[in-house]
Amino acid sequence: MTAPQASGPEYGPPFAAMFRGALTPMVATAPVIVLAFWITSHARGGLAALLGVVIAVVFLAGGLHVMKRVVNSNPLTVLAGALAVFFGQVIFLGFVMLVLSGADWLDARSFGLSMLAVALIWQLSQVVVFMRLRKPVYPVYDVSVDVPADVSADEPTRVLPPGQDSGTSR
Repeated sequence: MTAPQASGPEYGPPFAAMFRGALTPMVATAPVIVLAFWITSHARGGLAALLGVVIAVVFLAGGLHVMKRVVNSNPLTVLAGALAVFFGQVIFLGFVMLVLSGADWLDARSFGLSMLAVALIWQLSQVVVFMRLRKPVYPVYDVSVDVPADVSADEPTRVLPPGQDSGTSR
């Protein structure tokens, strides 16, 4: 009997799907965010919100690019790398808000709130997309590959991953 073969699609890193899944809500909500601040704070608020949206989207997308590099390293460091990237993004966005909040040419409230809205929508979108990816936590095996003729259809069978022996010999 041959060992069961893994079936189904190959699962790679989820970052392309996460990028598409986070970018789609951003394309839909960015004009709403900018328009809301344009209406409430006039042109100065709208332009500040546009700058905040652009900075936040570029930097959050860059975080996914960095995670592509981190995930190919030691599996024990992936979680630490993900947390470092996330906290790095939060610290960077906070630093940019702090530095530009004192600028006379910028409406700080519109700028900061638009960055906050983008960050929340981006992170929520990534979580939703990742949960919908249906990445298996164990290998999927095709049990119909090579079933021996002496096994009855009513007899329960146990499928073992490749390389493991049941301990019984035939």
